[in-house]
Amino acid sequence: YRAEDDRPGAAEVWHDIGLLRSNRGDYAGAVAALAASLAIYEVTGPAPDVAAVRRDLADVRAATGDLQGALRELHRAETALRRGGDPDAELLARLALTRGDLALLLNGSAEADRAYAQAEAWYHRANDGAGEAEAVQGRGYLFLLREEYARARDVLEQALRKQASADPRSRAVTRLLVGYALREGGDTAGARRVVTTALDTLRVVGDAAGEAAALGALGDLAAREGIGLTAESLYRRGLDRLGAAPAPSVSWPLHAGLGAALQSRGAFTEAATELRAAAADVERVAGRLPLEQRRASYLADKWEVYAQLALVERARGRTEEAFDASERLRARQMLDLLARGRIAWQAADGDTLLSREQDLRLRITELTRRLEDASGSDGLREPNVGAAGAVREALARAQAAYADLLAAVQETKPEYAHLVAGKAVTMREIGSRLAPDEALLEYLVTDSTTLVFVVTSDTAAILDLGIGRHALASLVDFTRGALTRPARGAAAEGPSWRAPLERLDQRLIEPIEAAGLLRGKRALVIAPHAELHYLPFAALQRPGATAPFLVERYVVTTVPSASVWLRLRERGDPEPGAGVLALAPHVDVLPGSRVEVGSIARVYGSRTRVLMGPHATKRALRATASGQGIIHFATYGVLNKHNPLFSFVELAPGAGEDGRLEVHEVFGLDLHARLVVLSACQTALGAGALADVPAGDDWVGLVEGFLYAGAANVMATLWPVEDRATAGLMERFYTELAAGRPEAEALAVAQRAALRNSATADPFYWAGFTLSGGR
Repeated sequence: YRAEDDRPGAAEVWHDIGLLRSNRGDYAGAVAALAASLAIYEVTGPAPDVAAVRRDLADVRAATGDLQGALRELHRAETALRRGGDPDAELLARLALTRGDLALLLNGSAEADRAYAQAEAWYHRANDGAGEAEAVQGRGYLFLLREEYARARDVLEQALRKQASADPRSRAVTRLLVGYALREGGDTAGARRVVTTALDTLRVVGDAAGEAAALGALGDLAAREGIGLTAESLYRRGLDRLGAAPAPSVSWPLHAGLGAALQSRGAFTEAATELRAAAADVERVAGRLPLEQRRASYLADKWEVYAQLALVERARGRTEEAFDASERLRARQMLDLLARGRIAWQAADGDTLLSREQDLRLRITELTRRLEDASGSDGLREPNVGAAGAVREALARAQAAYADLLAAVQETKPEYAHLVAGKAVTMREIGSRLAPDEALLEYLVTDSTTLVFVVTSDTAAILDLGIGRHALASLVDFTRGALTRPARGAAAEGPSWRAPLERLDQRLIEPIEAAGLLRGKRALVIAPHAELHYLPFAALQRPGATAPFLVERYVVTTVPSASVWLRLRERGDPEPGAGVLALAPHVDVLPGSRVEVGSIARVYGSRTRVLMGPHATKRALRATASGQGIIHFATYGVLNKHNPLFSFVELAPGAGEDGRLEVHEVFGLDLHARLVVLSACQTALGAGALADVPAGDDWVGLVEGFLYAGAANVMATLWPVEDRATAGLMERFYTELAAGRPEAEALAVAQRAALRNSATADPFYWAGFTLSGGR
């Protein structure tokens, strides 16, 4: 082709060479060949060929762990198609398939599901059975991740049937996934047969990364059967086969598996080395993603590496290193956001993305309006949001598209051209900032046990609490079920919440007190983990009907992590003497909210600005928020467990705006407040049910949004709170705050007063309120 000066022909050959090298795991060679093809097509066209090569470049970059580069190539491929050309159905299908694969790598299962469905439909239209099978394979993998193993096996076997005429490598990869499904379904022998067949095929076709993954799968099977030395051998063979090939999605599970096998036989030093190698592979990928939310999404399912590393370091007697592993797994998005500093998330006027942003906002507003129904009439601060499934699904798609657009807006900003990562702090640094009467408790929940790191001004310790995640989650779930409605009647054995709260106190607090680590302490800074985010620590109770609750023994504050707590403290105090803003947009259906903001006005007098009913709008908030020392929301709060950026506090609509102050909008506020109070339902959480807790605690919900926007402290609630009882608690809280008590102490005094009042003594009325912050 060169001799004949046939440049398109040469580009086609380079493209084929790139695909061949990619299939053999020669990723550097693949990138070089595809780049040579692209250089020609960029000059000669046509646009669909440019898009096809960029799509394949995206696949290769993803395989090497360069997910940001893969996203960039995919975006450029789609841009090339928009600018010109008439793409066929097969190319559109391939682009959708890559979009799904990238979403899967970034743990965006809903986006991946939509993309695979689109790919399958396009491949069907193109009459491409092999391509259709790839899309079906992607859906099968999603079912694996959702732990729907029987359904995953059915879908993957359907993909295998469609791949009857496909290339051997594609069939081998599908078999590998079938093996995972069989293993998790309990058919170890069947899994081994299928994976061994896949391994043989991958060895013949020369796919080093695929062969290494198959060896890792066999290692997992051996480890599950308790054949530790065999598992070690298989993991090592996988790493040897991979060699220096940059394939972190294959290498980190191999290192992690080998680390676990070594740990099981007490080879802790070697285990730590392998687990650190696994973490390094994970962070190598995450470190190339400049957007904090993309990094958090990628890291969400890799927390076990850090948890096991913490356990191994504890077994080695290395408390500081175990704490470092705990800090590295938790609240990374919040810590990284604080490190970068405030950057507006919105598109600017004249931005080419602005019109798309406005269109999506209008679409979301329209769909949400169709979903909304009358507010609940039971006196709880939770709206009644009901709806047709089709409209709800359309809203979810629109919100996902808007979240993607926000990411695209950020990626156009020069501030995001480089990675900024917050540095995890040490126990020594934490201890130096704690008062003599304070202790920080950081919990780490693993499958086998729960650890607690205890840091005081002069001590650093680690305790094994002896309860694994499943048992702890069940206990927390039962406790919340008993707490989130007031107890009715007086059973002989006492209220249903007493026994589980006593058990949780015995598991989570008593061992620390018994070790003497809390002697002389009156304030606890608690960094929960996993399901413990849903636990009202203030209500933990020592055994006995008259025994004190935790809030009667200590002043309690919660924080996302020790590192976030320290970074918040380092921001300095807000300017003194600022005003107080109280918003109550729904006084008609929440009469207690009128009483609540009225009591705030009585306490703070002329410093208070009260906005009620239609005056409590987002526009009014934005116009006044930056000058306020305290901002109080007496209204509904709604969680969006599928897309936390769209969790919101309900204000009044007005001037062309809906009334929903969503998390992504909170990020755009400029706050200097010492305190924001979200006197609404479940605003302290970033997701809606225990099953939705991100394993690495890496949500950004309403509390985190207000902390990022500049608030020093945020008070929020763990469940829908009762309207009138809340008004009374808030009046006492603000009375104490105005008298000079710090926020955490004022909340403790108000909660103690509530539990001494027979009408509000049930923890339902007071235990759901939590305070988060650093000052």
